[in-house]
Amino acid sequence: MKDMFIASFFHEGVLGGVIYLLVDRALYRTNKLQVEVKYRSLEIPYSSIESIKTGRALVFPTVTFALKSGISYRFIVFSRKKFLSRLETLRKQA
Repeated sequence: MKDMFIASFFHEGVLGGVIYLLVDRALYRTNKLQVEVKYRSLEIPYSSIESIKTGRALVFPTVTFALKSGISYRFIVFSRKKFLSRLETLRKQA
């Protein structure tokens, strides 16, 4: 099963795209050609996530993934409550 959420990634500005919640990982996709290839299709395995934090950027809801490697990725995620609920369910199953 694949769930998708409209999202924007904070990387040298704000990049619009979509986060797909897959069985074993979150996948962010954007079609912006000016962005490095690794950020156009960014995979975040659930097993590599150390913590998930919520916040706000101006009035927009954000989610930050802090990875065990020390890297963190911050996103504006629309329908954040539904996103976090579904993410938690999938992480428990993985």
